Amino acid sequence: MRVHDSTADLRYLVLPQRPAGTEGWREEDLAALVTRDCLIGTALPRVPT
Repeated sequence: MRVHDSTADLRYLVLPQRPAGTEGWREEDLAALVTRDCLIGTALPRVPT
């Protein structure tokens, strides 16, 4: 897990929701679905193809 400072006084931690159909996936495969926007809480992870 990585934590990025938002400001010196405030930090956010956003855990993206696991996309449906990815149960049992390896961490590396799941990481490919997560974008920067997912980590700041403005988007959902990509849907697996």
